[in-house]
Amino acid sequence: MLAAGACALALPGAAAQSAAASAADARTLTPRRFIQLVVDRNAEIAYARLQARIADRGLAAEASLYQPTAFGSVRHESRRRQRTAEEQLSSLAARTSVLDEMVNTAEAGLRMRASTGAEISTSLQRSLRRNNLIEALYNDGSDREATAQLVVTVRQPLLKGRGTDAVEADLRVAELEREVGYWTFRQQLLKMGSEALSAYWQLQRAYRSHPLRQRLLDNAREALADARERAAAGRVAVTVEDEARALLSMRESELLRSSQAIVEAEARIRTLLDLPPEDGAWALPALAPMSGDDAATAGAWERRLDQWPPFQIASLRVRQNQHRLDFARNQAQPQLDLQANWGSHGLGRNPHSAMNPVPHNRYPDWYVGLYYEQPLGGTTRPEAQYQGQQLKLEQAELEARNARIGFANDWRSRADALQLARRDVEQLRADLDSRARLLRADESGLRDQLVPRARVLRREAETLESELRLVEGEARLWTALTLFQQSEGLLLTAYGVDVTWQ
Repeated sequence: MLAAGACALALPGAAAQSAAASAADARTLTPRRFIQLVVDRNAEIAYARLQARIADRGLAAEASLYQPTAFGSVRHESRRRQRTAEEQLSSLAARTSVLDEMVNTAEAGLRMRASTGAEISTSLQRSLRRNNLIEALYNDGSDREATAQLVVTVRQPLLKGRGTDAVEADLRVAELEREVGYWTFRQQLLKMGSEALSAYWQLQRAYRSHPLRQRLLDNAREALADARERAAAGRVAVTVEDEARALLSMRESELLRSSQAIVEAEARIRTLLDLPPEDGAWALPALAPMSGDDAATAGAWERRLDQWPPFQIASLRVRQNQHRLDFARNQAQPQLDLQANWGSHGLGRNPHSAMNPVPHNRYPDWYVGLYYEQPLGGTTRPEAQYQGQQLKLEQAELEARNARIGFANDWRSRADALQLARRDVEQLRADLDSRARLLRADESGLRDQLVPRARVLRREAETLESELRLVEGEARLWTALTLFQQSEGLLLTAYGVDVTWQ
């Protein structure tokens, strides 16, 4: 069974909060809380969890391979028929022309399988026969005759079907399929976790960008008013006012697109969390600056390969196909079985007397023999299946090699992308700091009437645009970190999701 830990959290809008502070806290959506909610509520993750449980049940079914099987039967027979002339002449009761008989038979036994491929069966059979011939034979007033026998039967394959490669093939495949289910579940967790966090960073970018877009719109309105003032005073050409009006229209359009981005990002979050359409407008906390040594302290990709689900799944498929190949190789051999049977018998006028000699083996019978079977002709079906399984094994090995190479390239590209995104954010922060200093200088010059207002408004717009670029750069940085953590296999633990194998 698989379980994802640390997912029992309050859901947005799900539980009523008594205090206003608790209600506000319930609307706060941190990255850690969000990813845990996705694990707990996402339909695709739930489907993968059920697939893992199905594989677990499949292993439980195959694990009963060596469980003994008890069997039994009870039968009642009744017949009344005419006897043939030959039957009458061959018996002492020659004058009896009609057979009137009833037979009660019971059998109970145990059947089991050995790891060598042998099938062993032990059974006790008892019968009670009553007919008019017995009464005529013994002439003692009783028409009963009982039999009992203890029978042991063994069939041991010598070629086809011999050994654990044949007997335990399905069990070994089921064990590996259970591990495949675990890694598939983990892969789905990583995939949905990465997609969910990418959606979260986009929502955060949209939330942070919208106020900046509004400030840019206000800046454009002030710039238009200033241009009208200066145009009316004849200090600038009329086209300056037209340019300011065009800039205002562009800022209004950008604000509308920003609102649309919020709507789309919130819809994506609601879909991931399976929330109703009216839920939204969550509070996202400000994130602390990212440390600069995340990628530097990460291990080499070879050490992370054992945490990469696609490679682990491909490796397990190779092992599964190897077991299937061993089974197909075994099945391509001729069938040669050693068959043996031993029985101890007893006969009496009643069931008790018939059973007395059976434990003492007074009247045994047994046989030992060989059974051989070999298809004739060209390529037989087992041989064709063996050849096909060889190709499947080569295919699985190729897939495992491709998964290994793909992971190496993926890991390297994501590590490089993270480093470049971090450097880009550093440059954007430096650019914002420089523009903020220029804006403060121009604002000081405006107060001293040394700098025109239009220049200050232009500096303010440039600073806001620089801050927007920083917001987008930080969203790219967090997305790059998420993808790198996915490659490292650390994404789940970084956000408090523990996958346990029970």
